[in-house]
Amino acid sequence: MSEQKIIDVIKAKSSDPLGITSSPSSTLDITIDIREDTKRDRALGQMVYVVIEEDAKNILVIGQIIAIETKNRWHEDPSFKGVIKRHGRLPHLSGTADNRIATISVQACYALDDAEVEGYILGTSPSTGEKVHKMNNDVMNAIMHCHERHITYMGRVYGTDVDLPFWFKHFGKTQAGSSELGAGDAFHIGVFGKTGSGKSVTAAYMLLGYVKNKSSMSVLVLDPQSQFYLDQELLPGGVKVEDKVKEIGMNYEKYKIVDDVFLPPERVEIFAELLKNNGFIEEAFRPIYTPDKLDAMAEAVSDYLTGRTNSPSFNLGQVNKRQLLQDMLTRFVTIGTGERDFTKYVIQVWGTRDTRQRLVNRINDVIGNFANEASIVAKWESVLNLYSPTKSDGSNKISFDYLVDRIVKNKGNFVVLDIGPRQGEIENENVQALFIRVLENKIVTIGADLYAHGQSANCLIVMDEAHRFISQHATDERIRTLTAGIIGSVRTTRKYGIGYMFITQTIESLDDEILRQMRIFAFGYGLTSGQEIRKVSEIVNNPSALQLYKSFIDPSSNRRFPFMFFGPISPLSFTGSPLFLEVYSDVTKFK
Repeated sequence: MSEQKIIDVIKAKSSDPLGITSSPSSTLDITIDIREDTKRDRALGQMVYVVIEEDAKNILVIGQIIAIETKNRWHEDPSFKGVIKRHGRLPHLSGTADNRIATISVQACYALDDAEVEGYILGTSPSTGEKVHKMNNDVMNAIMHCHERHITYMGRVYGTDVDLPFWFKHFGKTQAGSSELGAGDAFHIGVFGKTGSGKSVTAAYMLLGYVKNKSSMSVLVLDPQSQFYLDQELLPGGVKVEDKVKEIGMNYEKYKIVDDVFLPPERVEIFAELLKNNGFIEEAFRPIYTPDKLDAMAEAVSDYLTGRTNSPSFNLGQVNKRQLLQDMLTRFVTIGTGERDFTKYVIQVWGTRDTRQRLVNRINDVIGNFANEASIVAKWESVLNLYSPTKSDGSNKISFDYLVDRIVKNKGNFVVLDIGPRQGEIENENVQALFIRVLENKIVTIGADLYAHGQSANCLIVMDEAHRFISQHATDERIRTLTAGIIGSVRTTRKYGIGYMFITQTIESLDDEILRQMRIFAFGYGLTSGQEIRKVSEIVNNPSALQLYKSFIDPSSNRRFPFMFFGPISPLSFTGSPLFLEVYSDVTKFK
């Protein structure tokens, strides 16, 4: 759209001025004086615009009002404080002499030349006296005309009815003639907010924005609470994410880690962890009194199976389950070459002769009474079933390699992987962390190989409830190991085209290095106390914007979900100022 057409729209569709530019102002923050006839109108949070002249060009400056105050010099004069104290107001001065002063955070500027609307950086502060208007959808549409193929609308400017444009760029390069805009490398994203803040709704809308890149990228959702798998309470009005993904044109698949995906047969350390978690270790080798002895016994099982994997014919997913159990227990009590009195597996668990002999006696009892040890056998077989490539009904499961290929090597797939707890093998986040680590390692390995051959993985990995698995304060070794792995990944995977989205209730628990690597932040209601708000303040570094964020109303009172976005998420965010959004409560408005 040409300059004259945009100017014509601005002239035709502009409302009466909200105020005029005032002093002091800079290229990033503009002070405005609110006009008398609009002083009763809502101002805080409003998106506004002003047209100024610079370098013989018309420059359209867009910003959001992030602070407003009333000043009355008579009320500030100490001489009048006594009058106010006695009479309550100053006749002809209280109210009448008020000045309302607002601060605009500049978010975007456009040079309106003869050909097209172009992004622009102000080279000087605006003059005083320029008319400032509230943004409306007609003017916004005219400005966004050149971006209309690339933008997504998922909500309105906070406190207004103006639709706020976003763009969700895939992680490769933009192909000629494509409506799918590429960023050139991956972004890491954080969606933060307390329970009930709307972070799941907001994250779901954002994912639908990325789904528009159906020819360029894929999305994997790691789902520890089964919310995405069940597709409940993600989008307003009971609308299913699956239906929207398919409507946009991306392939949708969902799997359960236990029922639909078999574990890599070579990962015997996970096998031992699962045995420890479901009670097999404690029951089969009792009595075990302390956690460190439980760990040592699990390590002995892992060491035995690691030795068995040296044989090309050995495969955890295709073994005689009961025979493998008997072979392992027999080896634990059978003295081998170079061993004396006890096997190396027994010695690595217990330190005294009596405790070692007690373990040997217990193992011999189990070997001799398999028929009476149904619980032990059932727990052993249930874990081995996780490595089996076939389901109980005879149908095939998929492998981790297949799953990774769908995400990293193939484009246009939206995959939900339910790693939610189930009674027995996977009942806590520590074991879930093992699955995430295996999957993440495979994704990064293939991504690095593609990068070495000049290709891009171009995929987004979503971690819901990320604070459960990525914590710098975790006491469990498995969580710490996963955290260290994710930290290493976020440092390197952007160039591979692998981005991460972390959805979490708390920003404090995430490691500082992960936060430093993030490019896009979405802050929902509730991060306003203690260390949380300090972290947000360090990231945004805009005190006035922080005040507006802290004024958010609790969504439980009105079912409206306000968010503060920071980073390259919109055509309007290239100056680095935050954007304030209220997400749509009606999914049909998403476009």
